[in-house]
Amino acid sequence: MIDTREGLIARLHNQARQVRRDVWRALRAGGSGHAGGSSSAADILTALYFHRMRIRPQEPEWPERDRFVLSKGHANAALGAVLAKAGFIDDEVLDRFYHFESPFGMHPDIKVPGVEMCTGALGHGLAIAIGMALGARMRGKAFHTFVMLGDGELHEGSNWEAAMAGAHYRLSNLTAIVDHNKIAQSGRVTELVDIDPLADKWRAFGWEVREIDGHDMEAVVDTLDALPLDARKPTALIAHTIKGKGVSWAEDTYLWHSNNVNDDTYERALGELGE
Repeated sequence: MIDTREGLIARLHNQARQVRRDVWRALRAGGSGHAGGSSSAADILTALYFHRMRIRPQEPEWPERDRFVLSKGHANAALGAVLAKAGFIDDEVLDRFYHFESPFGMHPDIKVPGVEMCTGALGHGLAIAIGMALGARMRGKAFHTFVMLGDGELHEGSNWEAAMAGAHYRLSNLTAIVDHNKIAQSGRVTELVDIDPLADKWRAFGWEVREIDGHDMEAVVDTLDALPLDARKPTALIAHTIKGKGVSWAEDTYLWHSNNVNDDTYERALGELGE
């Protein structure tokens, strides 16, 4: 059955809410983790995996698949939630998050089906994604490469070296998504090292840029459907989001960048997220 436009947005909205519930489920299983950045990324990850990207969960090494690199690897609980819902991994793996000998931990591990690269050491994902996109061109492949970066991660200078390379090679088959939730590990990004004017920086490095509300599913879908935005340039999507989205006491605070999660915390979070 083909989704109507209204049905598509409603379906993705509901899937994103379930992804957030599964984020908290995984963190409860592990006893701790990164609720804030996982929750801010949930809508975009949902739109990518359940609408935009060409993937085959039962054939994770399919050569024509679109690639996704989670450069902000601390949001692995959200990535794990979408991989489970898509069918790359068994759902029960979420209940073994960060357990001894579990493949599913605080940061992505390439041993997990659907994970393209081990990440978490910030500042490397964009360069890796550029290699994937350039490799696609050299081999005559049509797949698109997506990479999600944190805004605090952009303090790493290696990102801007990579940005120069992406523009130099005119990688229109590459999209960098900045999860711009304005909060880093220990405070507001503007207070630590201000990265504004962010859109102008990406433009100055030769990228086509669009700013979107990263929680407006219709805007997210419209933008992903329009890719590439320029046939001669890579695209940078600056997604304005809220850290800890969906749970009031975890929203817009560095205190929930990473924290302990117990049964009581989990039940409170699910109470706010709804069914």
